[in-house]
Amino acid sequence: MAIEFTRIDDRLVHGQVVTTWLKKYDIEQVIIVSDAVALDKTRQSILKLSAPSGIKIVFFDTEKFISVFNKVEIKRRTMLIFTNPKEVFQCITGGVTIKYLNVGQMSKNDTNEKVTVGVALGDEDKLYFKKIIDLGIKVEIQMVPNDKITLMDKFV
Repeated sequence: MAIEFTRIDDRLVHGQVVTTWLKKYDIEQVIIVSDAVALDKTRQSILKLSAPSGIKIVFFDTEKFISVFNKVEIKRRTMLIFTNPKEVFQCITGGVTIKYLNVGQMSKNDTNEKVTVGVALGDEDKLYFKKIIDLGIKVEIQMVPNDKITLMDKFV
């Protein structure tokens, strides 16, 4: 299995991901798993343009990714990026192996509350993070590799 790093970041591919995480894990491919982004061809085009040369960007909805993961071996050094914990949980329970989960940006809106500088959680987010943690998966909040790690379990 070539999944090197799994992250939730609602900005998906952006400066921090490109300049730090891709280099830290020597990533060759980014798989974005998002039901919403899988339907948004314009956003996909923009995200592909933001990727550095030589990095392949692939988009899947959760159901399709689970199906592909269970049939096809991932051979490239891969980073999975999600926008929310519900889709991460769906993938895990569908058979996708995740060693640990890094949480970067989850933006503040009218229905959630800020728990760290870059992470705001709603009730559904907390529920799914708790389910992920209860499966024995470590969930860490960390924007960039040099930042201090905060464990998600203190917020759920």
